[in-house]
Amino acid sequence: MLCPTSFLSVCEPMGSTVYIPLAELASRQHELPPPHRAVKVVNACVEAYGALGWLHARGRRAHLVEPDTVPPPTPGARYRLWEPNAFLQEILEQHALPKPAPLVLDLGCGSGREAVYLADRGCRVMAVDRLPDALERGRQLQVRYAPESPPIEWICVDLEQSVWQPPEPPEVVCLFFFFSRELLRRAWEWLAPGGWLILEAFTETHFQTYGRPASPERRVSSGERLLPAECVRYRSEGWRESERHTLRLWAIK
Repeated sequence: MLCPTSFLSVCEPMGSTVYIPLAELASRQHELPPPHRAVKVVNACVEAYGALGWLHARGRRAHLVEPDTVPPPTPGARYRLWEPNAFLQEILEQHALPKPAPLVLDLGCGSGREAVYLADRGCRVMAVDRLPDALERGRQLQVRYAPESPPIEWICVDLEQSVWQPPEPPEVVCLFFFFSRELLRRAWEWLAPGGWLILEAFTETHFQTYGRPASPERRVSSGERLLPAECVRYRSEGWRESERHTLRLWAIK
């Protein structure tokens, strides 16, 4: 069972903290929360001050707390600072998956946070990305945080430069910040009848504010129809807590 926490220990495992040695923080940044979330660094050794300075230097919110403020651990729980996609969490908290242990296709999985989160919930996950180092971070994430979950199949392929497709129709397809209209079309074709497609993508409004993503293929126009209207169960465009303007879409085939 993966449980969220805000406590970071760089000294030793303790209570309901996540333990990341100070020397490993730079290589394990994907295990930290989003920048707008505060980290409570446990003041149990001199390295805690180093971690605090390291986090502040990278624009992250963090402060020291004393060890006696750390809650006791829940039996059998593993704790995480990192967060999977907020829209994915919202959907799964409000709706039952389309079937027990569904096959989930996580396209453009990056460092694997969503893949590990889904595997921890009992899903069979195929996580696809073109970057071998990102997939390796994902493998290590599962080893550290969900080693008893169903094994994730990590697939290194450039989805936009290949004809790859899954060996069987998935019950869920996730596309988070890896948007292209052609890939979305293919993913919808792959999806099993009654399956879910969950998408979050940058909008033109985000581009007008921040100048990215630069390619029009990577961003969604306001009100753009991407999937059959009768299949769309939820659609929202707006500013998120992460200071991103995005489209969130959930459709059932």
